[in-house]
Amino acid sequence: MSVVATTAALLLLGFFIQIVAGGYDLSASVKDRVEVEVYLHDGLSRRAALRIAREIEEMPAVAEARYIDKNAAAREFREMFGNGFLEAVTGNPLPASIRVRLESEGNLTARAREVAKALSGRKEVEGVDAGEAWLEALERFLRIASGAGVLLGSVLCLACGFAVSNVTKLMVLGQREAIHVMRLVGATGWYIRMTFLAGGCLVGCAGGVLAGTILALGAAWWTAWIPEIKPLPTGQTVPLLVLLGGCLGVLGSLSSLNRVLRAVTLR
Repeated sequence: MSVVATTAALLLLGFFIQIVAGGYDLSASVKDRVEVEVYLHDGLSRRAALRIAREIEEMPAVAEARYIDKNAAAREFREMFGNGFLEAVTGNPLPASIRVRLESEGNLTARAREVAKALSGRKEVEGVDAGEAWLEALERFLRIASGAGVLLGSVLCLACGFAVSNVTKLMVLGQREAIHVMRLVGATGWYIRMTFLAGGCLVGCAGGVLAGTILALGAAWWTAWIPEIKPLPTGQTVPLLVLLGGCLGVLGSLSSLNRVLRAVTLR
């Protein structure tokens, strides 16, 4: 029952770690796709546009600058919205552009604003779409999600430690007669404490193994139902939960042993 209770607590914690790690990877992939669109004046030559793209690519906040000519812009528009609009007008009204992909590290809104400010005054540039409102909303959401993740993770760690602490109390109380016998044959309080600290560690590790195994077996189900969030590899999940379970087992035992041992008159 002690191992089952610890497994349940660590399974909930492991599931939360999977969600947080997958959400972090998802947010990193979204940030990698952040782009600034620089629209060029009609009639600008391809050579001049490529020269501007090279200049943009040398900026410190820029990861890549790619030239999109009018034909490529029309193809992308048709793929997204169909042929209806472009067939209704004569010629190709879409401008050539330079698609700027920003570095994902740091403040994306400030970097996008910096790129837009540097390019908006150039005579070859018709307009710059930095998407600042969307970027501010994204970064605000990521900050809130990170804070909520830290808070919930801390609460779950405390709950798991509390569960293991209560399990240790039950272990000590259930072995009251054995503890009296150990005391009678000369066992010291330190020796008895170390015995139950080792027991709490073993219970935590066993719970970590079972919780990690359950998460590993559920990885296929996870991938099928939530393909956007990839689960952590089994080689990372199981050792992490075993280590975490062992540490929480020792800490939980430590927090309750003195009080419980005093209750069985070993002080």
